[in-house]
Amino acid sequence: MHREIKTIPTLVAALIIVTASSGFAHNPGGKPDPMNASLESLKGAEFEQSFLQQMIQHHRSGIEMAKLASAQTTRTELRDFTSKMIANQQQEIEKMSGWLKSWYNASPKEVANPAADKEMKMHMSMFNGKRDADFDKAFLEMMPKHHHAGVEMAEQAEKKATHSELKEFAAKLAKDQEQEMKQMKEWAQSWFGPA
Repeated sequence: MHREIKTIPTLVAALIIVTASSGFAHNPGGKPDPMNASLESLKGAEFEQSFLQQMIQHHRSGIEMAKLASAQTTRTELRDFTSKMIANQQQEIEKMSGWLKSWYNASPKEVANPAADKEMKMHMSMFNGKRDADFDKAFLEMMPKHHHAGVEMAEQAEKKATHSELKEFAAKLAKDQEQEMKQMKEWAQSWFGPA
């Protein structure tokens, strides 16, 4: 009897975490972002190719957003953070491009998911004219959302990829981006107060 009682709060806590994390990446209408939605029905080689193509696009757009920080923030910690993020994601793009070539004899597409590309352009326009604290606040709101969609994609790859290297890569990517999200959330709270 004791054991059953102890597991109930654990189950409730787990359910809260799962519900909170799954709600974050979805659009306000409750729909998954375009990349995750397009991957959901795919399996095997088709899934892997699509995942690699779209994660390369996803990283490119993250890099584009991160590059804005060098000119638009005065916070050294945010500049250092984005520089490191850019370097890491460029290395990951090279690795994914290599797998596309060696496994599927394919090259990264300019745009792998037009709907996600359109959405990203809209998000990027929100940074227009923003500098210093205004930029920091917008960046700390937008980048975690972008990362969260990437984490959801990586979680799909952990389950569905057929190459063990890709499964391991996806697990590390998810872990790294979750740590970056945690850091950004901490800065958002300490610089701008509770959301």
